Amino acid sequence: MQQNETLPSTKIVATFGPACRDEKVMLEMVKNGVSCFRLNTAHSTPEELDYLVSVREKFRRDYGRTVALMVDLKGPELRAILKEDSLEIKEGQEYTVSETTASQIRIAVKGIIKILVPGDHVLFMDGKISTVVKASAGDQCTIVAENSGNLRNNARMNVPGRYIPLGILQERDRMYLDLSIKNGIEFVALSFVQNRDEIDSVHDLIVQQNGDTRIVAKIETQQAMNNLQGIILASDSLMVARGDLGVEMPLHEVTVSQKRIIRESHSYGVSTIVATQMLESMVENESATRAEISDVTNAIMDDADALMLSEETAIGKYPLQAVKTLRETALFVEQNSPPYPEPENFYGSRITYSMARAARVIAGESRAHRIVAVTGTGNTARMLSSVRPGCEIIGVTASTITAGQINILRSVTPYLLENPGTDMTPVQIINELLSSNVLIKGERIVFVSGNQRYLFSGTSRVSLLNVGVPVGRGYPEGKSYSGKAGKGGVFIGSWSDLSSDKKWIENYEAFVIRGRLERKILAMIRDAGKTLISNAIVFEEPPVGTELFIDAEIGSIYR
Repeated sequence: MQQNETLPSTKIVATFGPACRDEKVMLEMVKNGVSCFRLNTAHSTPEELDYLVSVREKFRRDYGRTVALMVDLKGPELRAILKEDSLEIKEGQEYTVSETTASQIRIAVKGIIKILVPGDHVLFMDGKISTVVKASAGDQCTIVAENSGNLRNNARMNVPGRYIPLGILQERDRMYLDLSIKNGIEFVALSFVQNRDEIDSVHDLIVQQNGDTRIVAKIETQQAMNNLQGIILASDSLMVARGDLGVEMPLHEVTVSQKRIIRESHSYGVSTIVATQMLESMVENESATRAEISDVTNAIMDDADALMLSEETAIGKYPLQAVKTLRETALFVEQNSPPYPEPENFYGSRITYSMARAARVIAGESRAHRIVAVTGTGNTARMLSSVRPGCEIIGVTASTITAGQINILRSVTPYLLENPGTDMTPVQIINELLSSNVLIKGERIVFVSGNQRYLFSGTSRVSLLNVGVPVGRGYPEGKSYSGKAGKGGVFIGSWSDLSSDKKWIENYEAFVIRGRLERKILAMIRDAGKTLISNAIVFEEPPVGTELFIDAEIGSIYR
């Protein structure tokens, strides 16, 4: 990220489609905060995935931009199969449902009828038609319509609250999963997740192919809400998929469920994405409604890591403007939000977690500009993000897939080391970030890593540093100062070298003095509003004219 860009801590996921297929539009979207492009496999082709992979590589190679890809698997679905193109449903009338063609409505999936009991609701066409089971026997049941409507052939069905044994992946999903692993896709999103075992089964498939793809569990069924804790513990991230969730439960319950999903996920340090109809009016209109901005605001204040745009960027008329709207809203909301709580039920390495908490405290107390975290798998960056430190986290990694995966974590900006050495030191990493304009000379940072020998493995060290080459350190007085070595700027030496200068207090703005000073000299410098480092240990003698920075809070001098 360039220094002149101001992006929110909340990340933006944009759905790929005809509206944003142009490479220039996609680049502008990334510049305005999009960290991940989602491919909806229900409306896409493998060729479109190939195109996204090529764009991702080009953005990284030509523009130094890290962008992640998410392949959203269509997942299992129940469909109503009719004898004709449609069936007119009338309120109060009874209809037969079975696995055979003898009934009015057929279900192609075996075993579904057996799990239905009187009182169960069966919904069609995303809840537009609602029915209730009156009787069930063998492979046939009778349903009663609760409202009227025209039921289309092959329309979707939902049975809220019932576990539907469909399996988590269909044949087409397996194909896209294999392609995702092969192409190093950062995330796959699993649709209609019902329990932890389904996620574990997909995780095992990824492991068997030696893949690094992470799993996003879409919470869109009542079964998923019933098994939320297990799903959280098995997933890398959760998506609040409000579209189907609003079919599975009354609409007035969706918002409370969203808050619960985010709250419980964060309590375990697992990231969340809020999706569906964030700015739906912008599919056709250039500006959002007040209600949509309120919805976005609440999602951010609920502590979501990312917000997702669907039709707004896939087929909408104003994809870039929709992204800008999210960016502007998020920036304002984050500046006016209360502090977020730390995870309560954190799972994983307690040592790394304690390092993350220590980094947050140090960054806050020292008013550090940024946290720089060296991470191999992304785990350190995830833990730092989860404690919500209130400043930017630069996730330094040598892995391209890890760089993309941490890019949807709140407050985390990835930095990819192109040619890291096995013995790379913190100073070398900081110097690279400085030369790439990620850091600025004089900034105070918290550096989080493994030990000196294995920076990318086993987080065990937290350091408070300034950006630049250390010149010396000592006991500070006054305010921080930036200026040149020599008269008019910084004096470095002993009091005996300075005392012969009758106008010494006027000739310098800052003093780095070896050894101790008498109280009256300290008082003179303090009263004059000058900067002082006493009892200084000077590592090197900077030539006159060298640009120096004195951090008067930690007593360090840098060039």
